Amino acid sequence: MGKKAFHLYNMIILIVLLSFNALALFGAGMSEGGIYSYMWFGVWVSFAAWLIFYIIQFLRPNKIWRISWFVIMVIFLYFWETGLGARVGQMVVG
Repeated sequence: MGKKAFHLYNMIILIVLLSFNALALFGAGMSEGGIYSYMWFGVWVSFAAWLIFYIIQFLRPNKIWRISWFVIMVIFLYFWETGLGARVGQMVVG
């Protein structure tokens, strides 16, 4: 796997993240309460986390380094998007 493959995999994860966040915000917007600030917090932090992990992956030219951080990114974003982000957002924003 070369550099282009890692860029492609990261872009696929970004597209999945964009679509999931758009769907979640659409669902929240269609509800009576609207979109709360802790929901926006979860969305923006998920994009910031993706960017941080993306940068970390390319700090070293080692494939094991990139694969390891890619797997860590996918696991973290999975847990973040499935409820951890909303919990942290409620604690931080209120």
